[in-house]
Amino acid sequence: MIKKPSFISFFIAVHIILIFLQVHKHTLFIKHNYTQQMYEKKINALQDKKQQLTQELYALKDREAIKKFAHDTLQMRPYTLRQITKLSLNNHDTKL
Repeated sequence: MIKKPSFISFFIAVHIILIFLQVHKHTLFIKHNYTQQMYEKKINALQDKKQQLTQELYALKDREAIKKFAHDTLQMRPYTLRQITKLSLNNHDTKL
């Protein structure tokens, strides 16, 4: 049988190990919660960025914005009927 002093020291050692394992488990839990919060913040930031870029895309697809960009930035003007000329194609130019 086990002697009384060795049983007590074994009992105390097992409890100390269990305490350290419980602290380790709690530390891992906190670490994983922090990581989860960090990823949730990144997801929210990326969703906000996606929404912002989608709004910018719809704004750039707006017909009036395209006309304004072409007129102001590219200095494009609409054609008048006098500027349009008919080009005649010769038979020699239409070789396939």
